[in-house]
Amino acid sequence: MIDEVGRLVKAPFSINVGDKETLMMLEKWLSDPDYNAVLLRDIKRSNEPVAQALTEAMARFQLGLILLESGKKQEAMAEWRKALALDPENWIIHKQIWAVEHPDKFYNGGVDYGWQKTQLEIEKRNK
Repeated sequence: MIDEVGRLVKAPFSINVGDKETLMMLEKWLSDPDYNAVLLRDIKRSNEPVAQALTEAMARFQLGLILLESGKKQEAMAEWRKALALDPENWIIHKQIWAVEHPDKFYNGGVDYGWQKTQLEIEKRNK
């Protein structure tokens, strides 16, 4: 859950305290200082490919920002689309693409959240 330098390594998740297995895990995590190390070893092994994909997605997202600042809009969009393919649930990447493609939905008055919700539904249907 938290690594040796205090970083959160297990993504935030919803916890159902009615689930006995989840409750036991949380109680053990709170009461046994060594249990966190066990969880970290298991998480690092099972999440290695996922972590690499998410790291690459964020690197591509950052590269896209730099490209956009340099006036290279098409190259930025290409990097963000690659990032989104690696991390399709990343809301920030979605919003950045939409903001560049449809600035009127973000910068003319208020942000159109209804439009964003519709876009997400369309993207999910098209997968």
